[in-house]
Amino acid sequence: KPAPAPRAEPRREADPNALKVGDVLLWMGEEFWLSGELKMVREGASVLRVFPAPEKGRDRWVGLSAKGDTLHFLDRDAALEAIGWPGTEVPSQGLVLRPVEQGACAVAPSGEVEAGWEGVGRYALYRAMETVAVFVEMGPKRLALRGKSVPRRLVEKL
Repeated sequence: KPAPAPRAEPRREADPNALKVGDVLLWMGEEFWLSGELKMVREGASVLRVFPAPEKGRDRWVGLSAKGDTLHFLDRDAALEAIGWPGTEVPSQGLVLRPVEQGACAVAPSGEVEAGWEGVGRYALYRAMETVAVFVEMGPKRLALRGKSVPRRLVEKL
């Protein structure tokens, strides 16, 4: 009896909402060009991705949740960077942000990102209502970002 012919796997279309370096997002009338990426990976899965979105005079970033359903529009925050690694809560501009997730991770850079962001580090995501803070640390390097969470469906990919 001949072996059954292998069945062709159905072709999967690429997710039109997936983000990658080079994409441009439109939110609230502002364009965000994703020039690079830092991907935080735990146990082989992406837990958080942050993309620099440069604009003259601002150190802007866009974060993407692990599920891909939430975007975070962020700015680098010198006051948060100065506090060091966060504890059980983060006071920021009259709010108290609480941890949502955190842990050790592998940091994988791509595109245009500052040198030295590759290897083992840690990340943390804190939240109070729609306000979020993202921390990434690897040795002496620390990135502290603060901004707003937005449902992915409210952001257009150009």
